[in-house]
Amino acid sequence: MDLVKVFLDEGALDGTARFPSACAVVVKNDLIVAQQIEELIHELSLQPDFQLERGASLLEESGFHHVDDNFLAAESFRKLLPKIDFEWWCSSNLEPGKDPYDQLPDQFSWLVTGIMQKYKHRKLEFVFEQNSRLNPIFAKIVENGARNAKASPELASFRIGTKADKVLSIADYCMAYASQAIMFWVSDCCDTAKFRSRFQYRNFALLETACSTLFAANYNKAISNRSTRMLDHAFPSVSGVHQPSCTQK
Repeated sequence: MDLVKVFLDEGALDGTARFPSACAVVVKNDLIVAQQIEELIHELSLQPDFQLERGASLLEESGFHHVDDNFLAAESFRKLLPKIDFEWWCSSNLEPGKDPYDQLPDQFSWLVTGIMQKYKHRKLEFVFEQNSRLNPIFAKIVENGARNAKASPELASFRIGTKADKVLSIADYCMAYASQAIMFWVSDCCDTAKFRSRFQYRNFALLETACSTLFAANYNKAISNRSTRMLDHAFPSVSGVHQPSCTQK
Protein backbone atom coordinates (compact mmCIF):
# COMPACT_ATOMS: atom_id res chain seq x y z
CA MET A 1 0.00 0.00 0.00
CA ASP A 2 1.52 3.29 -1.12
CA LEU A 3 2.09 5.90 1.57
CA VAL A 4 0.34 9.25 1.10
CA LYS A 5 2.14 12.12 2.79
CA VAL A 6 0.37 15.16 4.14
CA PHE A 7 2.36 18.30 4.99
CA LEU A 8 0.68 20.74 7.39
CA ASP A 9 1.48 24.30 8.41
CA GLU A 10 -0.20 27.15 10.23
CA GLY A 11 0.07 30.86 9.60
CA ALA A 12 -1.56 34.20 8.81
CA LEU A 13 -1.52 34.87 12.53
CA ASP A 14 -0.39 38.48 12.21
CA GLY A 15 0.46 41.05 9.57
CA THR A 16 -1.96 42.65 7.12
CA ALA A 17 -3.87 39.55 5.96
CA ARG A 18 -4.57 38.21 9.43
CA PHE A 19 -6.85 35.20 9.02
CA PRO A 20 -5.49 32.44 11.29
CA SER A 21 -5.18 29.40 9.07
CA ALA A 22 -4.19 25.77 9.00
CA CYS A 23 -3.20 24.27 5.67
CA ALA A 24 -2.55 20.72 4.49
CA VAL A 25 -0.83 19.68 1.27
CA VAL A 26 -1.38 16.11 0.07
CA VAL A 27 1.21 14.59 -2.27
CA LYS A 28 1.29 11.11 -3.76
CA ASN A 29 5.02 11.20 -4.48
CA ASP A 30 6.86 13.49 -2.08
CA LEU A 31 10.25 12.52 -3.53
CA ILE A 32 9.38 13.95 -6.94
CA VAL A 33 7.89 17.09 -5.43
CA ALA A 34 10.91 17.61 -3.16
CA GLN A 35 13.19 17.15 -6.16
CA GLN A 36 11.33 19.84 -8.11
CA ILE A 37 11.79 22.27 -5.22
CA GLU A 38 15.44 21.35 -4.71
CA GLU A 39 16.15 21.84 -8.41
CA LEU A 40 14.65 25.32 -8.29
CA ILE A 41 16.75 26.19 -5.25
CA HIS A 42 19.85 24.98 -7.09
CA GLU A 43 18.98 26.96 -10.22
CA LEU A 44 18.47 30.13 -8.20
CA SER A 45 21.68 29.68 -6.25
CA LEU A 46 23.64 29.67 -9.54
CA GLN A 47 22.22 32.99 -10.72
CA PRO A 48 24.58 35.92 -10.01
CA ASP A 49 21.69 38.38 -9.61
CA PHE A 50 20.01 36.13 -7.07
CA GLN A 51 23.20 35.81 -5.05
CA LEU A 52 22.99 39.56 -4.35
CA GLU A 53 19.44 39.33 -3.01
CA ARG A 54 18.46 39.42 0.65
CA GLY A 55 18.50 35.97 2.28
CA ALA A 56 19.96 34.23 -0.79
CA SER A 57 22.54 32.37 1.26
CA LEU A 58 19.85 30.88 3.53
CA LEU A 59 17.59 29.44 0.83
CA GLU A 60 19.45 26.18 0.32
CA GLU A 61 19.27 25.27 4.00
CA SER A 62 15.87 26.65 4.96
CA GLY A 63 13.88 26.39 1.73
CA PHE A 64 11.14 28.77 0.63
CA HIS A 65 9.17 30.75 3.18
CA HIS A 66 6.71 33.35 1.94
CA VAL A 67 7.19 35.98 4.62
CA ASP A 68 11.00 35.86 4.35
CA ASP A 69 11.63 35.24 0.65
CA ASN A 70 13.07 37.99 -1.52
CA PHE A 71 11.27 38.94 -4.74
CA LEU A 72 13.19 36.60 -7.05
CA ALA A 73 12.70 33.62 -4.75
CA ALA A 74 8.99 34.32 -4.28
CA GLU A 75 8.34 34.84 -7.99
CA SER A 76 10.27 31.71 -8.94
CA PHE A 77 8.38 29.57 -6.45
CA ARG A 78 5.04 31.09 -7.51
CA LYS A 79 5.72 30.02 -11.10
CA LEU A 80 6.76 26.53 -10.02
CA LEU A 81 3.67 25.76 -7.91
CA PRO A 82 1.20 25.14 -10.80
CA LYS A 83 3.67 22.60 -12.24
CA ILE A 84 3.66 20.49 -9.06
CA ASP A 85 1.21 17.63 -8.55
CA PHE A 86 -0.45 18.25 -5.19
CA GLU A 87 -3.81 18.80 -3.53
CA TRP A 88 -4.34 21.29 -0.73
CA TRP A 89 -6.88 21.97 1.98
CA CYS A 90 -7.07 25.12 4.07
CA SER A 91 -9.17 26.26 7.03
CA SER A 92 -9.18 30.00 7.71
CA ASN A 93 -10.88 31.98 10.46
CA LEU A 94 -12.24 35.29 9.21
CA GLU A 95 -12.87 36.55 12.73
CA PRO A 96 -9.58 36.08 14.59
CA GLY A 97 -9.80 36.16 18.36
CA LYS A 98 -7.33 37.56 20.85
CA ASP A 99 -5.17 34.44 20.64
CA PRO A 100 -5.30 32.68 17.25
CA TYR A 101 -3.68 29.62 18.78
CA ASP A 102 -6.98 28.96 20.55
CA GLN A 103 -8.56 28.33 17.13
CA LEU A 104 -5.82 26.34 15.41
CA PRO A 105 -6.36 22.95 17.11
CA ASP A 106 -9.92 22.74 15.77
CA GLN A 107 -8.77 23.90 12.35
CA PHE A 108 -6.08 21.22 12.19
CA SER A 109 -8.59 18.63 13.40
CA TRP A 110 -10.98 19.60 10.60
CA LEU A 111 -8.23 19.15 8.00
CA VAL A 112 -7.00 15.82 9.36
CA THR A 113 -10.52 14.40 9.66
CA GLY A 114 -11.45 15.40 6.11
CA ILE A 115 -8.27 13.98 4.62
CA MET A 116 -8.63 10.73 6.55
CA GLN A 117 -12.21 10.41 5.33
CA LYS A 118 -11.09 10.84 1.72
CA TYR A 119 -8.10 8.49 2.05
CA LYS A 120 -9.71 6.14 4.57
CA HIS A 121 -8.07 2.96 3.26
CA ARG A 122 -4.63 4.44 2.54
CA LYS A 123 -1.60 4.74 4.78
CA LEU A 124 -1.10 8.39 5.72
CA GLU A 125 1.83 10.20 7.25
CA PHE A 126 1.07 13.67 8.61
CA VAL A 127 4.13 15.93 8.68
CA PHE A 128 3.54 19.02 10.82
CA GLU A 129 5.64 22.17 10.66
CA GLN A 130 7.21 22.41 14.09
CA ASN A 131 5.61 24.90 16.46
CA SER A 132 6.51 25.03 20.14
CA ARG A 133 2.92 25.76 21.19
CA LEU A 134 1.31 23.13 19.00
CA ASN A 135 3.84 20.28 18.96
CA PRO A 136 2.34 18.59 22.08
CA ILE A 137 -1.14 18.27 20.53
CA PHE A 138 -0.34 16.94 17.06
CA ALA A 139 -0.54 13.29 18.15
CA LYS A 140 -3.97 13.89 19.66
CA ILE A 141 -5.15 15.67 16.51
CA VAL A 142 -4.25 12.66 14.36
CA GLU A 143 -5.78 10.25 16.88
CA ASN A 144 -9.02 12.24 16.99
CA GLY A 145 -9.04 12.56 13.21
CA ALA A 146 -8.94 8.78 12.80
CA ARG A 147 -11.79 8.39 15.27
CA ASN A 148 -13.92 11.13 13.65
CA ALA A 149 -13.30 9.69 10.18
CA LYS A 150 -14.00 6.15 11.42
CA ALA A 151 -10.66 5.15 9.94
CA SER A 152 -8.17 2.62 11.23
CA PRO A 153 -5.68 4.45 13.50
CA GLU A 154 -2.96 2.00 12.41
CA LEU A 155 -3.02 3.57 8.96
CA ALA A 156 -2.08 7.04 10.25
CA SER A 157 1.22 8.25 11.64
CA PHE A 158 2.69 11.67 12.28
CA ARG A 159 5.99 13.42 12.82
CA ILE A 160 7.34 16.93 13.29
CA GLY A 161 8.89 18.28 10.12
CA THR A 162 12.46 19.50 9.72
CA LYS A 163 14.23 21.87 7.35
CA ALA A 164 14.73 18.88 5.07
CA ASP A 165 10.97 18.75 4.47
CA LYS A 166 10.93 21.29 1.66
CA VAL A 167 7.36 20.32 0.69
CA LEU A 168 6.15 22.28 3.74
CA SER A 169 6.92 25.39 1.69
CA ILE A 170 3.93 24.61 -0.53
CA ALA A 171 1.54 24.75 2.43
CA ASP A 172 3.14 28.02 3.52
CA TYR A 173 2.64 29.66 0.11
CA CYS A 174 -0.89 28.30 -0.41
CA MET A 175 -1.87 29.72 2.96
CA ALA A 176 -0.29 33.10 2.22
CA TYR A 177 -2.01 33.42 -1.18
CA ALA A 178 -5.34 32.31 0.29
CA SER A 179 -5.12 34.87 3.10
CA GLN A 180 -4.25 37.70 0.72
CA ALA A 181 -7.12 36.78 -1.59
CA ILE A 182 -9.56 36.49 1.31
CA MET A 183 -8.60 39.95 2.56
CA PHE A 184 -9.76 41.59 -0.68
CA TRP A 185 -12.65 39.16 -1.23
CA VAL A 186 -14.00 40.40 2.12
CA SER A 187 -13.26 44.10 1.56
CA ASP A 188 -14.58 44.16 -2.04
CA CYS A 189 -17.80 42.55 -0.77
CA CYS A 190 -20.26 42.37 -3.70
CA ASP A 191 -17.91 44.01 -6.21
CA THR A 192 -16.57 40.77 -7.71
CA ALA A 193 -15.45 42.58 -10.87
CA LYS A 194 -13.03 44.65 -8.81
CA PHE A 195 -11.86 41.57 -6.95
CA ARG A 196 -11.26 39.69 -10.21
CA SER A 197 -8.74 42.31 -11.33
CA ARG A 198 -6.58 42.15 -8.19
CA PHE A 199 -3.20 40.42 -8.42
CA GLN A 200 -3.85 38.87 -5.01
CA TYR A 201 -6.75 36.94 -6.51
CA ARG A 202 -4.75 36.00 -9.61
CA ASN A 203 -2.00 34.53 -7.40
CA PHE A 204 -4.60 32.46 -5.58
CA ALA A 205 -6.31 31.46 -8.84
CA LEU A 206 -3.09 29.80 -10.03
CA LEU A 207 -3.56 27.27 -7.22
CA GLU A 208 -7.34 27.23 -6.89
CA THR A 209 -7.82 24.24 -9.21
CA ALA A 210 -5.67 22.16 -6.84
CA CYS A 211 -7.63 23.30 -3.77
CA SER A 212 -10.03 20.68 -2.45
CA THR A 213 -11.52 23.26 -0.12
CA LEU A 214 -10.80 26.67 1.33
CA PHE A 215 -12.98 26.65 4.42
CA ALA A 216 -14.19 29.63 6.46
CA ALA A 217 -14.08 28.05 9.90
CA ASN A 218 -16.07 30.74 11.70
CA TYR A 219 -18.92 30.52 9.16
CA ASN A 220 -18.68 26.73 8.73
CA LYS A 221 -18.86 27.24 4.96
CA ALA A 222 -16.52 26.77 2.02
CA ILE A 223 -15.21 29.84 0.21
CA SER A 224 -13.78 27.71 -2.59
CA ASN A 225 -13.91 24.01 -3.42
CA ARG A 226 -13.88 21.62 -6.37
CA SER A 227 -17.31 22.75 -7.60
CA THR A 228 -17.48 26.41 -6.50
CA ARG A 229 -14.73 28.98 -6.99
CA MET A 230 -14.12 32.08 -4.92
CA LEU A 231 -15.40 34.28 -7.75
CA ASP A 232 -18.63 32.29 -8.00
CA HIS A 233 -20.03 34.03 -4.95
CA ALA A 234 -19.46 37.22 -2.99
CA PHE A 235 -18.60 37.60 0.68
CA PRO A 236 -22.24 38.17 1.81
CA SER A 237 -23.29 34.78 0.42
CA VAL A 238 -21.01 33.12 2.96
CA SER A 239 -21.16 35.58 5.86
CA GLY A 240 -24.74 36.79 5.54
CA VAL A 241 -23.62 40.41 5.99
CA HIS A 242 -22.29 43.22 3.80
CA GLN A 243 -19.32 45.45 4.43
CA PRO A 244 -20.30 48.99 5.54
CA SER A 245 -18.74 50.40 2.37
CA CYS A 246 -20.63 48.03 0.04
CA THR A 247 -22.66 49.95 -2.56
CA GLN A 248 -24.86 47.01 -3.54
CA LYS A 249 -26.39 46.11 -0.16
